[in-house]
Amino acid sequence: MLILTLLQALHDSLEPAGDHDEVALVERARKLDNAAWQVIYDRYYSRLYGYLYYRVGDADLAEELTAQVFERAVKHIGRYRHQGSGLGAWLNRIAQNLANDVYRRRKARPPEPLELQEAWIDSGDDPAAAAIQQESYRYLHAALARLTPDQREVILLRFVARMTSPEIGRRLGKTTGAVKALQHRALAALRRELEALNYHGLP
Repeated sequence: MLILTLLQALHDSLEPAGDHDEVALVERARKLDNAAWQVIYDRYYSRLYGYLYYRVGDADLAEELTAQVFERAVKHIGRYRHQGSGLGAWLNRIAQNLANDVYRRRKARPPEPLELQEAWIDSGDDPAAAAIQQESYRYLHAALARLTPDQREVILLRFVARMTSPEIGRRLGKTTGAVKALQHRALAALRRELEALNYHGLP
């Protein structure tokens, strides 16, 4: 059930805007159009926050860094060039640089394994659904700890940062096909680990 929910959320939220739509949005953003920036904020905030939360392991710091991503984006939007990678990938690179700055200051490695927050998949107001989801997260957290770093990374980028396969490929230096194969193996491995933990919520 949890994996099905993740996949459905991915399908629903990752329908990319058409190139023409994004180019027009960026042009409006360059003119400091508040409505355009609100669209960008609404479209990318949750994925950037999720990515940064994973990277720094602190909710307050992740929120602060996410705000800094948008501050830098407003300042440097004139440098953005649409060359196939998309606005989301550009924003994610800003987020990555900010997270790397934190590590350099801390001289520390990122936390692992991936910790998911309930807010990333809304269970609505149903207390029973919330309780089931809470239990599912505990299983998921334990299962993710058993995956390889590459498998956890692709799940992080695909389901938390909500990047597309081509975006992940450019990020990891892999072909789109290789990313899809890695994602397939990662989800299969995650299913096996959940089954090994006797998790009964799988579809």
